[in-house]
Amino acid sequence: MIYVIDQRLKTQHIPLDKAERVLTDIVTVLLHPKLMEELFIPQPVATHAVIKQLLQDISASSIMKLDDYSMSKLWDLMTMIFKWQLSVAINQNIFDISRRHLRSVNKLMPQYFATCIFEDALRKFESLSNTFTDDDYNGLCNTLILWFSEYHTKISVLLRLGLQKKDGTFSMPSTLNTAVLMNLGENIYKYDSKKSEEYESSCIETSEISYLLGSVEKVGSCKPNYVKLQLPIDLGNEKIKNKTINLDKNIGQTNITAHIKNKNNMDLTYTANLPSSPQQDLIKMLGETFKDD
Repeated sequence: MIYVIDQRLKTQHIPLDKAERVLTDIVTVLLHPKLMEELFIPQPVATHAVIKQLLQDISASSIMKLDDYSMSKLWDLMTMIFKWQLSVAINQNIFDISRRHLRSVNKLMPQYFATCIFEDALRKFESLSNTFTDDDYNGLCNTLILWFSEYHTKISVLLRLGLQKKDGTFSMPSTLNTAVLMNLGENIYKYDSKKSEEYESSCIETSEISYLLGSVEKVGSCKPNYVKLQLPIDLGNEKIKNKTINLDKNIGQTNITAHIKNKNNMDLTYTANLPSSPQQDLIKMLGETFKDD
């Protein structure tokens, strides 16, 4: 998502200050410590609709206006490019892809953006990947491939780079540029030598998201400093199944500790500094009252 938006900001010659603001707002929410803490809680795989809505809400946290049509086309780009990365990666490369996503996005951010938000996310992925067995990797890989199996859109940047065939299938790894294969997860647009201006009228993804940034320059600075997100969490508890959180854009760093409960069976548990619910506070107060009596 960030790669595509950055590419469109540059192609449409959006003023630097507004382009930086778009990226800053979106990445601040995307990697917000509170959201990361929630997503790293073990949970079932979220549905396509839930993930799409989550990313749409995150993209809407900036001054950029994104209608349903543009979001649908942006979704095609995100899913197909990541699906291609998965299709040519070996199991052990899946976490490497996420690491390169984070590091490459970090390079796109303005100098004043706090890099600690990326470092915190990288530590979480590192802690999780260190606990994975070969079976865990296989399960993760198969789950992701199944999750993306229904997407078959042709994407012009993939076609131009020879990564996708005209029938929509992906090219075999043996026929691909080794530099691209060795750096799965990096910004794919940097390998595209054909300038955006040269194919502006015929480029598939250009026409698909031509209105993506159309109203950036028209939007004022009255956006609220918080974002409300619907979380894709379902732990079998109806009370938190439809949980929403408010994320403050003016974030402070928080920590989440991941540790191994049993090194023999690699059972993961997470200790998160989650606020107690009103019900928990009430039970605690009642317990203290009875104890005093």
